[in-house]
Amino acid sequence: MMRVYFIGTGGGAPSKRGLPAYLVRRDGFSVLMDCGEGTQITMIRNSLNIMNVNVIAITHLHADHVLGLPSLIQTMGMYDRREKLYILGPEGLRDLLNETFERTYFAPSFPIEFVSSYESPSITVRPFKTCHVVPSQGYLVEEKDTANLDAERLRREGVNDWRVMRALKEGKEVAWEGRVLKPEDYLVVKRGIRIGYTGDTRPCESVINSVKGVDLLLHDSTFEHGVDASEYGHSTSTQAATVAREAGVKRLGLIHISSRYRDTSEMLKQARRIFPMSFIPDDLSFLSLRA
Repeated sequence: MMRVYFIGTGGGAPSKRGLPAYLVRRDGFSVLMDCGEGTQITMIRNSLNIMNVNVIAITHLHADHVLGLPSLIQTMGMYDRREKLYILGPEGLRDLLNETFERTYFAPSFPIEFVSSYESPSITVRPFKTCHVVPSQGYLVEEKDTANLDAERLRREGVNDWRVMRALKEGKEVAWEGRVLKPEDYLVVKRGIRIGYTGDTRPCESVINSVKGVDLLLHDSTFEHGVDASEYGHSTSTQAATVAREAGVKRLGLIHISSRYRDTSEMLKQARRIFPMSFIPDDLSFLSLRA
């Protein structure tokens, strides 16, 4: 199971919605996508342990997406963090952090590694190109597929040798009583959960192609239909829904909501006319995803 915490679902200027921050958790592993001002305060006040964050992925260097990061890292240092922190982001992010640390007389007490992508035994985090007004990238957080052996079928066929079962599970062919057992015939693959996050973007083919078939797409929906969102490098609710439909995703979360909208009911109606599985998350809500 993967769980997504919607820490801040607004954008641009703070409102009743916080600035962009989305936490994805799986079995004690946490990825924080974007870190707007106030992210660490919201997390700490709501018992979301900042020390458990393993990877931070920043989409671009506009202030509302990144200015919470230097203070979050400094607090991790004050809390005596020792575990390595992995950071993904656009060019310039490392310089921004190093300059901030120098000017604020801070040196991290734990290792920080800037990476272009991240992979663990169970999770991958990798960027894809988005279309904003400054260099930007979205992220795919993907649970790796798992394969379970159909031991019952093997037993029905008279195969009870654990060594044969282990070899098949390892993907090896096994000679057995005059025939060859192929792993693909006995392995049941369970597809992992896939989440796509765009950050700020206008609708574009690179996003559609990158997020095809994801279980959850979090897409820029700064404005209602009728606003020329592309002028600002953003999307409307109907544009986000069209991307979701064309990409064949399972669910669409409309995010980066402009502070001009205190009531988002019309925005949601517009999206659902195009893509019925749309929703607008509230700050501090969460969504559990199961394969």
